[in-house]
Amino acid sequence: MRFRKLLVLCINLFLAEEVNSQINLVSNPSFENISACPTSFGQISLAVGWHLPITGGGNPDVYNICASQSQAGVPVNLNGLSFQYPHSGIGYAGIDVVSSSAINNWREYIQSKLIDTLSIGKTYCVSFYVSLYNSMRAYIKPIGAYFDNGTVSPPAPRGLALVTPQVYNTGQQLTDTLNWMKIEDSFTATGIESYITIGNFFTDSASDIGLIGNPSPWASYYYIDDISVIDISTPGYAGNDTLIHLGDSVFVGRPPEVGLNEDCVWYINNVAIDTVAGMWVKPIVPTTYVLKQTICGTTRYDSVRVNIVGAGINQLTIDNDILISPNPFTSQTTISFSEAQKNTTIKIMDVVGKEIKTVLFSGESLVLEKGEMQSGVYFVQITTSAGSANEKVVKRKVVVE
Repeated sequence: MRFRKLLVLCINLFLAEEVNSQINLVSNPSFENISACPTSFGQISLAVGWHLPITGGGNPDVYNICASQSQAGVPVNLNGLSFQYPHSGIGYAGIDVVSSSAINNWREYIQSKLIDTLSIGKTYCVSFYVSLYNSMRAYIKPIGAYFDNGTVSPPAPRGLALVTPQVYNTGQQLTDTLNWMKIEDSFTATGIESYITIGNFFTDSASDIGLIGNPSPWASYYYIDDISVIDISTPGYAGNDTLIHLGDSVFVGRPPEVGLNEDCVWYINNVAIDTVAGMWVKPIVPTTYVLKQTICGTTRYDSVRVNIVGAGINQLTIDNDILISPNPFTSQTTISFSEAQKNTTIKIMDVVGKEIKTVLFSGESLVLEKGEMQSGVYFVQITTSAGSANEKVVKRKVVVE
């Protein structure tokens, strides 16, 4: 018995995967981490990991709550001329994108090295948020992100980078000064991309410039926040099934992080309860938490079962006496019991509770074939001594690859 329980524990640990690794490949994505509190304009280098391109790039700004109501404060900045809360956290950046009173194609760019070089042939979801500075009398459309090996070199001091961004806004005009506007799209990497650069990569004539009233001169400046680059093939991860004492809490899912949080919605019995990559839960009855993760339109599901010591003990009695191996599986897996079973019903259900198949079983083991099951997460609900006073029920999670 002890050996079987240890084997089950080892399998669960093996399935834990790289839950603690960062999924968003942008370091300091919301400009929270600063080397010193900004005191004026042009201090983007105080945001750890962010800087100008090799040449050009102008004098981008970083804002933080530590600066109070100064030029670089949050939410009040630019000496009281503008007001904006961060999309998340306590900071954001700011860049010029066009100006009528300066040289043609007046630009600023911010750049950062990615946590890892993008993999050739993989598709990545890129997103970030922008908000128009309050006093601007002009707005544009195609703010974007360009990926390369760090060699993009716009003319100094504020010239146009002559490259085409892989991701840029093609939808709404970016006119909102109150709310944050999301820019999101995906692209397939060539394998050299290790840097991200954000700004306006289009000429003035191709920037869809719009004016508010009839200002002269005019300019356009945007705040930038919450930048993410995520592999769209990232599997959903709800965590491993676990057992806790009544009154205790347990963490499910991945650590929360910029970009991934808004892609994840958690459900209990088909009712949404939160939008975050991971969370602490404190159930008072055995509960299944279902995760729906959607990254640039690619949706994946996972689930985790939290059982309770002291709640529904009859349901837990046989849990440690069941071994499902291999798990995950590709063609078949075996459900094994520590002792022979009689009048046992085994139901296979998907993550939303739809019954896939039901098997009536007696014996010590059952081979479960993949059959018509598609790749994904399923529940195995096992009921022993069905219909009697000794009826016991347990759910286990299996993954079909």
